[in-house]
Amino acid sequence: MESLLVSKKTQCFKIKLKPGITDYVIFWMQNLSDRRDRINHLLNQKGIVLESIFLEKSLEGDYLILYQKKESSDKTNKIFERFRDPLEPAIQQFINDTVEDVRPLKMLFDCNVS
Repeated sequence: MESLLVSKKTQCFKIKLKPGITDYVIFWMQNLSDRRDRINHLLNQKGIVLESIFLEKSLEGDYLILYQKKESSDKTNKIFERFRDPLEPAIQQFINDTVEDVRPLKMLFDCNVS
């Protein structure tokens, strides 16, 4: 899968899941909650200050909606770039096993409330 290069502070992607894999994705994501501190550390290293993942079910298939905010707009991120951490093989394998397609969503409005 080709990486998408994004350079804005806020980014959102619609990730099409492979057919029949949704229950596994939900299970895998729930297990990430058990490693929240580790995941927060990895995201922080990438300059990501917020990441949320939503599930959308539709007649066309099931999708993850990945929403991220980065600490600065001058840092570029490659989505699904490999982490340099022991979780790296598991994350990369999860992506290879579950993701069919990734498309960036166009941001129309972003508001930071401090």
